Amino acid sequence: MSEKSSSSGSDEDVDPESGQPVEFGGVVSKWTNYIHGWQDRWVVLKNNTLSYYKSEDEREYGCRGSLCLSKAVITPHEFDECRFDISVNDSVWYLRAEDPEHRLQWIESIELHKKAPVSRVRSAGITCLGTHFLCCRRKKITCL
Repeated sequence: MSEKSSSSGSDEDVDPESGQPVEFGGVVSKWTNYIHGWQDRWVVLKNNTLSYYKSEDEREYGCRGSLCLSKAVITPHEFDECRFDISVNDSVWYLRAEDPEHRLQWIESIELHKKAPVSRVRSAGITCLGTHFLCCRRKKITCL
């Protein structure tokens, strides 16, 4: 598992022109179900939205699921030092980074995107006021 862009969750990770956090993407394991278990997925953090794809090569076909991060709760797992969970309303994604350092990097980057000004996120074409099907071919974007 590796990240495409290195983002540390600091102010350096904000685009000086737009004021938006930079896009962050990489491979993270996502819990699918008891039959298939943990599956590597290409995950992209952009414009206050976390989206996942089956692989980086399949980005052109659309995402398989997205979460609007405005009201997301990120919870590091109590025992698994690589795992973190993201919940929005009744949707929960169970994610597992390559190692504890990558988990911290993902959590800090997600928190940075959550803090992005809502007006700028809306001007980027995303409105987090409900559940919609903006970019996904299979799953809803879950927002509040």
